[in-house]
Amino acid sequence: MAPVMRTLVVLLALTLGACATEPRLGQPQDVVPDLRGTWQGTWGGAPVTLLVLEQGGTTRQGGISVGPWALTGAGLPALAGVLTFPSNGAPVSVNVKGRFGDWNGGLTLVIDALTQNGEQLVLTRLAEDRLTGTGTSRLRWEPQGPVELVKKPAS
Repeated sequence: MAPVMRTLVVLLALTLGACATEPRLGQPQDVVPDLRGTWQGTWGGAPVTLLVLEQGGTTRQGGISVGPWALTGAGLPALAGVLTFPSNGAPVSVNVKGRFGDWNGGLTLVIDALTQNGEQLVLTRLAEDRLTGTGTSRLRWEPQGPVELVKKPAS
């Protein structure tokens, strides 16, 4: 294989690999709970707040995307909100979108920040007012690791 062709194959593989988002969720088998409200807790030991503003409709998973817009793929129940966490020593707030689905035998919520930094939370519901899971980011100065959130009572 010519060096140019080999380079093209490697670049194509890297591009396609960068497009994949994990985990791959199936259609939820259980009733999707209403999570609207304020959730506070920790992400990798750092304080984090998730404000779920909207819930309903669907978001696409998989298929073909152009930037943040999914053109094809499976429709899963969705939510939208704002995530606040420390980045480089200062709190930042970013818009997020989430999708509900079944993964590893249970209902899972995957929350993706609408940034280029790859912040993602993968959460399961332990109780009516408690979510737990793990979070990742591509930036080393942002939180990594376990996430625990508790819903604040409505005032």
